[in-house]
Amino acid sequence: MTSTLFTFIFEIIDMFWVAKLGAVDIAALSGASFFVWMVRALGLIAATGAIALVARRTGEKDEKRLLETIYNSIASSFLFALLTMALFLVPVSVVFRWFLPGVTAAGLAAEYSIVFLSGLIFVYMMMTGEFIIRGIGDTKTPMVITGFALLLNVLLDPVFIFWFGMGLKGAAYATIVAQCIGAVLMLAVMMKKVPGLQRLRFSVGSFFSRAFLKQFYVIVKIGGPIGLSDAGFSLIYLVLSGIISVFGKEPLAALGIAHRLEALPFFICLGVSMAVEPMVGQFLGAGKVEKAWKSVYLALKVTAVIMIVISLLYFFLAPVLYRGLFTDDPAIIAHGVEYVRIVVFFDVFLVFEVVLAGAFTGAGDTKPPFLIVFPITFARIPLAYVFGVTFGWGVTGIWVVIAFTTALKGLLLLYQFRKGHWAKKKI
Repeated sequence: MTSTLFTFIFEIIDMFWVAKLGAVDIAALSGASFFVWMVRALGLIAATGAIALVARRTGEKDEKRLLETIYNSIASSFLFALLTMALFLVPVSVVFRWFLPGVTAAGLAAEYSIVFLSGLIFVYMMMTGEFIIRGIGDTKTPMVITGFALLLNVLLDPVFIFWFGMGLKGAAYATIVAQCIGAVLMLAVMMKKVPGLQRLRFSVGSFFSRAFLKQFYVIVKIGGPIGLSDAGFSLIYLVLSGIISVFGKEPLAALGIAHRLEALPFFICLGVSMAVEPMVGQFLGAGKVEKAWKSVYLALKVTAVIMIVISLLYFFLAPVLYRGLFTDDPAIIAHGVEYVRIVVFFDVFLVFEVVLAGAFTGAGDTKPPFLIVFPITFARIPLAYVFGVTFGWGVTGIWVVIAFTTALKGLLLLYQFRKGHWAKKKI
């Protein structure tokens, strides 16, 4: 949880610096963020498959297969990074011309995204390294490395944005430099914790070996649903940005800031989810199914209490947070406060969605979250258009759609989890 809170603090400070550039840059970062989150999510395919397998092998105390899993997970992450860069580097500029209001905002968002894509290998390597170390059972070391990388990112933001005069894309350069250093540190820790890795050497030929291809298939099978679901979530929000932009740049800027504020409850849920993943995997690997059940239910109870407290604080403090941290634009503040006060009432259901996704991931049963989360999130696009544009509710209708679908996803995931099929999953 502390590790993810570092990420929350970074998101706030990142937007704080960019907000000084003006409303157009805020809107550009808001749109670019959805694209960047989508690209990051694709990296979860390798990382999620890695943590499920590493946790299971750790629980089984199978050192040889653990070593093979770590090696193939790193190779898979490298391969995914190359494929993703090849897929998105060229069309990224066209994407933003479709979905963002104005030529300037689209151009700024494209510049930011291209810089980020250029350093994607470091982003994926740091992510996969973090998941592998957590799968082994060490959550403290990734926390320290993540905190250091984010602190470095925060310090570099004003340097690249203002001192070097790069503007919005300077924030992307700061991120890539920090991720590069974080990836090196994660790899160094893995080498220390699993000494056998030092004897292994990567080669182009390893990508075509039968052993790698077999493991690659298993990793994609486990991580694919979660990675694609999260990537789809971000892509859907990119389309939603286009619908929201019909009502002007102010609602889009307000949503971008609101997502920075929402990062606190989301990352708390994610932090608990990250703890649940290796616990479930290791308990199932050791044959302690009852402890896997209890660990998840305890996580849900604790996180729900925290979420209720945060929701109440956000409801009353939303105007102060917008005006005090980000902007004095009255239109952005009005849209943002309305969004926060509608959505916070449903944030407790976010606990079910995110924490239970971690439980399914730890068990290696990642299809239920995908089959529930992705279709309902996708439904936000037509529903947002119907309620926002067709029915004339404006952005208020879009905020209501987001809140309602959050509740629906959480309740359906809880129902599926209680059926217990995940506890019998073999990987």
